[in-house]
Amino acid sequence: MLAGNAAAQSTKDLVGTWTPVSVAAFGPNPKGNLTFDASGHFSLQLLRADLKKVAANKRDMGTPEENKAIVQGSISYYGTYKLNGKDLVFHIEAASFPNWSGTDQTRTNVILTADQLTYTNTAPSVGTAAPTTLVWKRAPATVTN
Repeated sequence: MLAGNAAAQSTKDLVGTWTPVSVAAFGPNPKGNLTFDASGHFSLQLLRADLKKVAANKRDMGTPEENKAIVQGSISYYGTYKLNGKDLVFHIEAASFPNWSGTDQTRTNVILTADQLTYTNTAPSVGTAAPTTLVWKRAPATVTN
């Protein structure tokens, strides 16, 4: 694991689960996780903390307003990843934003310490598409029986 404030040296430095600290498009206290495994696969889920429940209590029976809030307040995608210097490249196999499925999405300015991961998304899928910085903290290890 890295000590201090350094750029990631290899993908092994990323392996583990990360939780969001700051992601502008997802409001205060975003929910979710970003998991990297040692074989080069990743999975990311991000949600606004203030998403409302669907009144019908059925995922496929949301009102247009409920569905809009959910789509605008969440994203998930998975695939493979590689680290190229200070760039993190996600090859997205599938995404809840279908335009990203089958694409490579590069995150720049990767800074990784033992317990924090920061990178810039130069082409976010929301808003004015201005670059945004995401900050993640390493999730504590849990032991299950």
